Amino acid sequence: MDYGQTAPNPVLSTLKYFREEYMEHVKNKNCPAQECKALLHMKINPELCKGCGLCKRNCPVGAISGEPKQPHKIDSSKCIKCGLCKKNCPFKAII
Repeated sequence: MDYGQTAPNPVLSTLKYFREEYMEHVKNKNCPAQECKALLHMKINPELCKGCGLCKRNCPVGAISGEPKQPHKIDSSKCIKCGLCKKNCPFKAII
């Protein structure tokens, strides 16, 4: 048996059972599981943000700006998508 003939089987199997997830990644450039860092786009929901500054203080690259008690913003060009802001937000304002 030539093992090279079976090499594509894992990919074909995942395509069979997870086609929708593949298509979401390829067509819409979106990761529904939010696991692919390259496809993540962190942003702050201004309706939920209270301006407490915890996200800003925990951002290791200074990608978050905002005044106290005002909704903050994430600069996507600086953001490394580490998730610390989301983890530390008590208001669940980071999506």
